[in-house]
Amino acid sequence: MSAAKNRVALLDEFRGFCVLCMIFYHSFIFMYNQYGISFGYRAYSFFTPVQPFFSCAFMWVCGICCRLSHSNLKRGLKLLVLALLLNFVSIVVLPKLGFVETEIWFGILDFLSLCILLFALLEKPVSRINPIVGSIICVLLMWLFRNWLSEGTVSLFGSIAYTLPEKVHEIEWLFPFGITSRGFFSADYFPLVPYMFVFFWGTFLGEYVRDGKIPRFMYPVRVPFLDWLGTHALLVYILHLPVIYVLLELYQWIVSNV
Repeated sequence: MSAAKNRVALLDEFRGFCVLCMIFYHSFIFMYNQYGISFGYRAYSFFTPVQPFFSCAFMWVCGICCRLSHSNLKRGLKLLVLALLLNFVSIVVLPKLGFVETEIWFGILDFLSLCILLFALLEKPVSRINPIVGSIICVLLMWLFRNWLSEGTVSLFGSIAYTLPEKVHEIEWLFPFGITSRGFFSADYFPLVPYMFVFFWGTFLGEYVRDGKIPRFMYPVRVPFLDWLGTHALLVYILHLPVIYVLLELYQWIVSNV
């Protein structure tokens, strides 16, 4: 069978849905933070509770797709270069142009690039772990670190927990691991801990996808628009904020001239 026929379209459609949610979410933030549009704040507040779910779903699918890649090392390095470039633009360039709260110190592209590189280095030992066992371990770690970002705590149940000493939060360079100092801000923030457990859960499930041990209904394209978004997720991520900016500028011009 050709590569096109072997492509699991449902994964791309699901990833496309997550990208669409991200576009709406960022649009609402931009409306409120940069333009003071009150509807943006109301929509943002509505979307905020579900934002972790579609973000984690996107990471999960990316983990699955690592099992389908011919060169995760090359892919991870390219993505890392792009992530660092976007970090530079958000931290240095955009504030000089008058944008506020745009700084990205460790966003989704930083996270994904390092996870892909980590998987590329650990693929052989990881592949020796039974996928079901690996999935259980990842889900357990996700549970243990569920309060890591909000409280710096690793907890099993109730009082069975460990909290990081306050002094650790004074170390400013630990933010890639979910340990932030007072006053830390990143407009897009997905640290390795705890989110890498979601990604690696995907890599374990990806073994079943790679080996074709999935239902046949997952292969054909059913929603072409979501399929397109999913297959062009990186391009859409890079371009969606400039497009949102242009559209909002056009909206402001129309409102001020009508």
